[in-house]
Amino acid sequence: MRRLAMLAACSCSGASSDPGYDALLQVPGAQFRPGLFPDATGGPAALSATTTHASLVIGRIHEKIHGVLDAGARAAILGIFGADGAWIVPAGPPDIDTPGFPTTTATIGIARDAEPGPYMLAIAATDADGRIGDAATVAIVADAAPPPDGELVIALDWDSDADLDLHVIDPTGSEAWSGDPNTWNPPPPGEPVDPNAFLSGGILDHDGNADCHRDGAPSEHVIWKQRDGSMGPVDPIIPPGDYTVRVETVSMCGDASTTWYVAAYRAGALIGAARGVSTVDDVLQPHGAGAGTTALRFTQ
Repeated sequence: MRRLAMLAACSCSGASSDPGYDALLQVPGAQFRPGLFPDATGGPAALSATTTHASLVIGRIHEKIHGVLDAGARAAILGIFGADGAWIVPAGPPDIDTPGFPTTTATIGIARDAEPGPYMLAIAATDADGRIGDAATVAIVADAAPPPDGELVIALDWDSDADLDLHVIDPTGSEAWSGDPNTWNPPPPGEPVDPNAFLSGGILDHDGNADCHRDGAPSEHVIWKQRDGSMGPVDPIIPPGDYTVRVETVSMCGDASTTWYVAAYRAGALIGAARGVSTVDDVLQPHGAGAGTTALRFTQ
């Protein structure tokens, strides 16, 4: 009853008896608020929003989101920009490292029927008069499964029979893709070769939907991580500079179109994501090294 009393005291406009079961974002125990995420109306600002992980597994309600709110906040609104429905949760006591500023924490999840890909989570604070402040945001990616471990991971995911290929070009111009799955380049002829050096590159884990043979949940990843060599662990070599991520449409395999998304993670933190669509027209483009549509660029 204490939580319900706090929600009533904040005069949060838009609260509803709708349980919100069809909402893209799910927040158990919170009050559902229909409609798009609200605009600011002069209330206290949300100062920060953080999640434990950058990737949320679709259909699992297990992620924690934490927000720090400006003084005067009595509750917070949680939602996803562009999606129908948000949630009202009470403000709690300050953290030790942010004295004087209310906080809010909730367990969240992405609905089972959600489209995979990047989303923008938002937290906005409200005061006792129901005025809403400027929102704080945090980018996440909804995925069928968490990304694999690695210091630097670039992922391509899609959900169709189409044969797509991930291409990742590092700052040295080296490219990992199905035709050459490692960014590591051997030394010139005549120079000694470290038999474990190839483990330091960005390596493609597999070729998803190759030759139109459908994987259960098609995906591809180029991963830089520590690997075990014959002489012990080999650390990844991640060149500094600009990276380019491209998506090649090898074959539509009978599909008219397919939606895909790419995401890049550094030490588990999301550093970039994008959506795109492939059609039969993309199959007509050149194939091989350097092929495909540029989906994402980022700098390390």
